[in-house]
Amino acid sequence: MDLTLEQLTKDISTIDQNDILSEWRWLLPDVRSVVLVTCMGDLFVEDKSGNILFLLYDGGELEIVANNKLEFEQLLKDEEKFDNWFLPLLFEKLVTAGKFLKPGQVYSLTKLGVLGGEYVVENIEPTDISVHFSFSSQICRQIWDKPDGTKVNFRVVE
Repeated sequence: MDLTLEQLTKDISTIDQNDILSEWRWLLPDVRSVVLVTCMGDLFVEDKSGNILFLLYDGGELEIVANNKLEFEQLLKDEEKFDNWFLPLLFEKLVTAGKFLKPGQVYSLTKLGVLGGEYVVENIEPTDISVHFSFSSQICRQIWDKPDGTKVNFRVVE
């Protein structure tokens, strides 16, 4: 099945951009707007200089992928980049497994990659988009400056 960009991204007109960016401002202080939200829970944003950045939510990795929107639109036609950014094969596996997204949801790792989680169907669940970006940012921020292999403890408070 060939999936389209529209099938692999969320409609950003229905998303509260300030909400999903609020917890990530520590890493994204110069973001002007959200460009795309992938169904897999990652984010493309435009900074104040017009650069397009890609945020991998599961580890807080941030990469400049294009110098402007036009260049970004061209890169979206590159099959290898498309597959790496949007993970269509994994998306198909999730749908086949009966894990469907509702409006306002993205797929989210139950155990983040930065904590040893893997991109497998069993470790991914549909999650409210606000919860997804808030939770992942809080984890990434707490371990941001810690060296690999550092033991961390998390306490869940209800």
